Amino acid sequence: MPANPTRQRIPEDELAMLCATALTDLGVRLTERFFGTDPETDHLARLRVLVHLQRALAQQCEQTALHAARAGAGYPQLGQAAGITRQGARRRWPGLVPVRTDQTPARTDQAPPAVRPSSSTDRSR
Repeated sequence: MPANPTRQRIPEDELAMLCATALTDLGVRLTERFFGTDPETDHLARLRVLVHLQRALAQQCEQTALHAARAGAGYPQLGQAAGITRQGARRRWPGLVPVRTDQTPARTDQAPPAVRPSSSTDRSR
């Protein structure tokens, strides 16, 4: 899944700040709308909203990772997008990226390799 070279990269710290601000604003609006309370004083109502947002975000991350994998992204790309290592992505989304098999066509002009019996089945000893 190649990166889009025309897309401008935003610095990570700036993206983090924009996301935190958007999430804070959303939490405040949802607390006011659903609880009719001031989110600056009703901390439990705001916490309840934030927990639901956290769950919804986790679900969105899972779905987006699945879509990215189906579009051809591998664990290195998923890890980079999530800010974790390839191994971390593999642990976070096990089995999401199919294991690639050797796609080299088998040669038909060679005999198959000889199979040597294992010691447990070798009765000649």
